[in-house]
Amino acid sequence: MQLPDLHLQTRAKNLLSVILAQLGLIKHDSQRLSAIPLTERLKVALAAFIALFIVTFISLQLADPASTIVLLASMGASSVLLFGLPNSPLARPWSFAAGHLISAAVGVICSHLFTDLALMAAVTIGCVLFFMYIFECMHPPGGATALVPVIASTDSVLGYDFLLYPVALNVFVMLAVAILLQKFWLKRGMQKPPQKFDPVHLHHDQSPLKRLGLQPEDLIDALNSFDTVVDISEQDLEKLYHQAQLHAYQRKSGEIRCRDIMSRDLITVEPDRAVAAAWQLLRKHKISLLPVTDNQQQLLGVVSTVDFLKNLQVPHYWGLLRHVNQLLLKNRHNKQYKRKVAEIMVTKLSVAHEDDHIAVLVPLLSDQGRHHIPVLNTQQQLVGVITQSDLIAALFNTKLN
Repeated sequence: MQLPDLHLQTRAKNLLSVILAQLGLIKHDSQRLSAIPLTERLKVALAAFIALFIVTFISLQLADPASTIVLLASMGASSVLLFGLPNSPLARPWSFAAGHLISAAVGVICSHLFTDLALMAAVTIGCVLFFMYIFECMHPPGGATALVPVIASTDSVLGYDFLLYPVALNVFVMLAVAILLQKFWLKRGMQKPPQKFDPVHLHHDQSPLKRLGLQPEDLIDALNSFDTVVDISEQDLEKLYHQAQLHAYQRKSGEIRCRDIMSRDLITVEPDRAVAAAWQLLRKHKISLLPVTDNQQQLLGVVSTVDFLKNLQVPHYWGLLRHVNQLLLKNRHNKQYKRKVAEIMVTKLSVAHEDDHIAVLVPLLSDQGRHHIPVLNTQQQLVGVITQSDLIAALFNTKLN
């Protein structure tokens, strides 16, 4: 009797899971909003609060005493897109502004042309969708804006000044506030168009990770092959593709962590040491990078041979190493000799953690032009360094095994 009961319970659980998945309460095949950090969700909510408050406040200050509409309800829907889905093609500045203004114009025109409310509403929304396709400005809340003059026509037909106030005022104040909040509060900024020029290596080749496999043109062609609007940009789709590649490689290659391949016996330097002493360490150990740490092994920065060269006034490139040696080692009264490591070290670093899978190193060492990656522990202390040679050897060994 127990086996049939267990079978029924299993079937009931499976049926419940299917129902919840269909309702969207369980997400196995799409992004979970709960995966977004809580702090980021709070920042987005606060940004929407600030934007709506400023839009409403300014609209009230400039309100016409005879006007009955101060704030468009569709601004609330737009704030969800602008702040909650900022990288969506539906949330681009042109889609937002043109989507509202064109929709409002269509709604006002239809309210003057038709008297039957059902016909007026149907024609308005049909035309709004058509013009959004024509002008590449798909923005769903624009449909709600278009219906404002339609619904208002049951009492009185709105004039064309409706397009200026409140529509244009609401739209442009919201757009300005959203751009400022995205840049300075949410630290996102507007997505830049894809570049074929590599800003790290200063050449026109594709970055190493992009030279094989899918190209940006392939992604754009795939997006344009759909007969419906796909709510994702080419840049985001490319990031998803590369992230999925890294996850797939991690799954196939096993649990090889940064701690397994990093160098542990490190040569480090203190920030208050003389530049000449750091140069001597680089020459003695035949290395090109020195981590700069404090007494607790906290990583403060790094100094490399490049940092020495770019901080020296070298008259020519012939005999460069001889010139550097003269400046740093022989002339002890030279100002270059008296400088401290802290003055020339680089503090903006790309780091890994000892428990990270080696897959995270690939974009750092490949596309970002790094040659050494410091490795930190959970206490943010320096415990190792990984070079390009370390990663190549690890990848080669995984292929052999």
